Amino acid sequence: MNRTDRLGRFFRYWMALGLFLQLAGLCFVPDGSRYTTIANLSLFLPALLSLPLFRPWTQWSRSSILWLLALLFWVLGVALLNEGSEGGAVRWLRVTLYAWLYVSAISVVMQDRVLWNRLLGAVVLVCGLFAALSLVQALFIEERGWTFRAFRLASWGGHEMADFRNPIVSALYFGMLLLVALHLASRSAGVLRWLYSLAAALMLAYLYFTYSRGVWAAGVVGAFVLFWSPADRRTAVRWLLATASLVLIILLWLGWNKAVDMSFRDVIFYGWWHQIQAFWLWGFGAGADANICISELNRCFNQAHSLYLQFTFEYGLPGLLLLLAFVWVLTRNGLRLRGHDDMATLALALVAFMLVSAVANYYVIFLRPGVFWMVFWVPAGMLVAMSSRLCVERV
Repeated sequence: MNRTDRLGRFFRYWMALGLFLQLAGLCFVPDGSRYTTIANLSLFLPALLSLPLFRPWTQWSRSSILWLLALLFWVLGVALLNEGSEGGAVRWLRVTLYAWLYVSAISVVMQDRVLWNRLLGAVVLVCGLFAALSLVQALFIEERGWTFRAFRLASWGGHEMADFRNPIVSALYFGMLLLVALHLASRSAGVLRWLYSLAAALMLAYLYFTYSRGVWAAGVVGAFVLFWSPADRRTAVRWLLATASLVLIILLWLGWNKAVDMSFRDVIFYGWWHQIQAFWLWGFGAGADANICISELNRCFNQAHSLYLQFTFEYGLPGLLLLLAFVWVLTRNGLRLRGHDDMATLALALVAFMLVSAVANYYVIFLRPGVFWMVFWVPAGMLVAMSSRLCVERV
């Protein structure tokens, strides 16, 4: 092993540690500023320093690079040129650079599949442990009740660790990692299979007690994609669209008949729709508050509770189309690799989870790394990284 190989291995393991701390650290690093510092030093710094060494973009498919750059440049352009944008140029240059570095780091670590699988396994086991601690605290120590919606789980009792402060955020976190745990359990043997299965069961129980119906629906669609093997790509697309549409129709029907509370999301949508002529082309600016005020409720909302609505509000309809085009290209690449790469199956399941939960459960992806960041950029980074295999197959 020459000096370049040793240096590359050092940076790869450094970034793997950073990804572990960024993903699992959401449970055991309670302070937000400390968490950001750890992510900067353990993940983004080595990703930046190793760019000239790895140059990961040279292995990505042309379409992945094109649409990722188009999305990032549009976001940056709106942030710099739209007067309604919040924050200065430095902030948005940093955020878009972070997105590029994050995808690059995932690409580099995934070059060593053994390391990548161990990384995911470690994250799943740590999160399974904190799910167990949170459940024991809520159900057996505090005795908060077992009846439906007696409480909504969002933290480990009065502890600072594993405190997500919001049941939807905790549901997104454990719902996404539940799919990872199921994937690992189905492809492991012996003790590891039992450990991953136990972690999956604990995260499933945690997800149930969040009572986040939108995340439940996203988890069902994600699990369906994870375990169902279609005969061909067109069939996969049709079934995926049909399943997502069915889930959406059921949720809308339940909301219309007041079987479940829509938490004002329907009212927010109508308020967003009434303003669309003012922002459809250029948006109101990167990071701008939605400011949707409902006179009947005497209440204003500063965000649209939906990635699709909020992204259009901030970056205009062209921004939303670029976002969807980027996700579609990644999904198409994943469908092409599904029969050849087990990790593509997991990535597609995570994309399905990301797309469905974006309807009403998270609203922003360009911010400092956290749960919302993880839900979108982990599957995106995985599929960009795996697009290199498509280039090899074409050759």
